[in-house]
Amino acid sequence: MDAYLICVETKKLIWLGKPIRLTSNPGKVIYYSQNSSYNNHETPLLNKVLWKFLAEHAHKELRAVFSGEYNDDDYEHISTDDVEAEDYVRDWPVPLIVA
Repeated sequence: MDAYLICVETKKLIWLGKPIRLTSNPGKVIYYSQNSSYNNHETPLLNKVLWKFLAEHAHKELRAVFSGEYNDDDYEHISTDDVEAEDYVRDWPVPLIVA
């Protein structure tokens, strides 16, 4: 089962990864997300994608959902694969000019 962050208003989503639960507390506590080869929170590019997504969707309704909890055809995927993620965050954040 995969987890996603969706924006209800803009109908965009990003993949968060597969939820990993603590073996000492296998209940509903999610400790982190990972793909098949790395922990997502340890990946600078994926962190930047997430922060940009959060910044672009500030003041909008965001929901963390699992596969099957939304209609996939209704949402535009912001890709987290390396090439498309690099394109998504290119030139972000824009440097601020402080007067």
